[in-house]
Amino acid sequence: MFYRLYRTAALGRLALVLCAWCTATQQSGAIAGESGPSDPALSDQPPMAIRLPDSAPDSVRDVQTRIYLAMEKQARYLLSTVHPWDEDQQLLLLTESRSGEHWVRPNSGAVEGFCFLYRFGPYDETQVGRSRADLLKQTILPMMRYLTQTHITGTRPTSDGKPWGNAWQSSHWAQMLGRGAWWVWPELPAELRDRVKRLVLYEADRIANATPPYQLRNDTKAEENAWNSQILSVAMLLMPGDSRFATWQRKYQEWVMSSFLRPADETNDRQVDGRRVRDQFHGANIFDDFTLENHGFVHPDYMTCFNLSLGCAVDFAMTDRHPPEALLFNAGPIYDNLKWMQLPDGGFVYPNGQDWEVFRNPDWLGKHILMAVWARDPDAWAGVMCTLGALERMQSRTDSGAIFHSREYFFASKQHDVFRMLGNSWLNLQVATAIVNRPHDPLGVRRWDSAKIVLHRSPTAIHTVSWGARVMAQCVPLRLDRIVSPYERNGVGYVRTADSPKPLRVELRGATVNDDKSGFDVKLVVDHGKAIRATLRFRSEADGSFVMQEQLVALEEITTGEIATGCIGILNNPFWVYERGKRQITVDGKPFEMTSGSGEVRPYEGAKQIAVDDVLKISAERPLAASYKSAREPERGRITDLLILNHLPGERHWQPGQAISTYEAVIRCEAAP
Repeated sequence: MFYRLYRTAALGRLALVLCAWCTATQQSGAIAGESGPSDPALSDQPPMAIRLPDSAPDSVRDVQTRIYLAMEKQARYLLSTVHPWDEDQQLLLLTESRSGEHWVRPNSGAVEGFCFLYRFGPYDETQVGRSRADLLKQTILPMMRYLTQTHITGTRPTSDGKPWGNAWQSSHWAQMLGRGAWWVWPELPAELRDRVKRLVLYEADRIANATPPYQLRNDTKAEENAWNSQILSVAMLLMPGDSRFATWQRKYQEWVMSSFLRPADETNDRQVDGRRVRDQFHGANIFDDFTLENHGFVHPDYMTCFNLSLGCAVDFAMTDRHPPEALLFNAGPIYDNLKWMQLPDGGFVYPNGQDWEVFRNPDWLGKHILMAVWARDPDAWAGVMCTLGALERMQSRTDSGAIFHSREYFFASKQHDVFRMLGNSWLNLQVATAIVNRPHDPLGVRRWDSAKIVLHRSPTAIHTVSWGARVMAQCVPLRLDRIVSPYERNGVGYVRTADSPKPLRVELRGATVNDDKSGFDVKLVVDHGKAIRATLRFRSEADGSFVMQEQLVALEEITTGEIATGCIGILNNPFWVYERGKRQITVDGKPFEMTSGSGEVRPYEGAKQIAVDDVLKISAERPLAASYKSAREPERGRITDLLILNHLPGERHWQPGQAISTYEAVIRCEAAP
């Protein structure tokens, strides 16, 4: 549900009143004004006034203070990267000058964060490294001028010869700049206000004149629709007197609503913003089980993208307007799914693997805050505390103020996105009311048939098996050190032929899945290329144990260069706050240490008992052809070693119908101390 914030004269504080978007739509004529200017870039009309309570509720103030301090430290780091543009020393940026995402988004995100610090909160120049006045004059204004001048509405291109804008994600970058400008509007020179308005107007009208797209498999449009909605919110903030205001308002609701529609919503009679959902349905972007696919597989990170649209709720609160109900539509069930995947360190288990960074724990802080403030989810505040704790530990690793270590991320705007998230989180807490804090730890089995994933959460581990976009099985300890990496071939492994370094493609041939409240039993038939068939069985038992079985048979004549099945990816990172940079591997009672990045390979033919850090314990009645392969370099922001339960290296020749190998292993996880 949503509540409207308003000021009472008697108490001088904000109260909450349940409202509907349709009321705001009826009032929009008074806000927009039919006689308003059609070109706001030529108008002196001010943007919407910012209204905030004097302080956040007592229950959130300590967390808000910690968030602000973390943001000041991150600002100090980011300010150290700001430099003059080679082509104009009066303009500043913190990347190379180019027109694509990895060069515009970091700059616009940093500008939003700097503007927040200038406008709000208990600024401490000893933490940031410069005064508020200098932050505005020496950083914010020169960076804004760079961004506005190199936009398609500006007067010059970036250094790659092209302006930025009119791109698949440029509305997202533009809304960051526009929101930051709104916060510091009284301090902006007239010419810069004009440039910002023209830029926002261009991107907003582009989205307002477009139709939201829809796609279920492989590449959801949920994230794109949610970020495109944001520019319409910013246009309304900056140009409330424009004749297009009512159009922006209507299209904003449409883009938000489109983001998280399910196939089942085609017949949904529920009223949202004064209309039946079925009457607003034009296509689906998430599955009926409230999961989604992006990058070709079921991706928990993209399930958090309701924060893009819901993140605008604070815009409405700060301007005493009614937020649309669409902002929370289907967000609750999506968030409930994520609770089942959440790990004690604040990250997620990834049943289909992870192509982004694993140590994204700080990124999820803002999502939890949004659900705590706007949905009053009883579990969200525990998520806030968990992710904030990880963020603070990460930031304490160096004196630079940077949250992420340079070796644990590769996405260009990683440091800048978390920076602006902190500012928006502070604002959401400033307008919050009482937080509901009654967390519970979900235990039992969760099955998602659209995603083709089954998950069992016990007090000691999470077991997952997927048989859809990717075939994968894993047992992940429920500890701050999760140990197991979301290696995309966990449980299945790989086969290489003698004449190729690339693994054969894995294809599912059949699946039988049974589950109840105490566990599951999954039988899969998987082919490695056309030559080798694996019959797999994964059982998650009521006592928390995870059983892996496999039989390999040759389907045709083949010479293999390496068979490595029954794989378990092992995280082994020197910088992550919950790891030590080494793993103790104990095989049949004999321990040894595997140092991160050593590249060492150790075979353990005949092993029956294997333990990793005396936490992840593997036992087998019949001897395993096991090996441990240490990675040399990080990949995708983490170092993943491989513990292989069935390793047959070197050239081996197989005939059609020949049995290759069989193994069975039981995995148990020790409870956290």
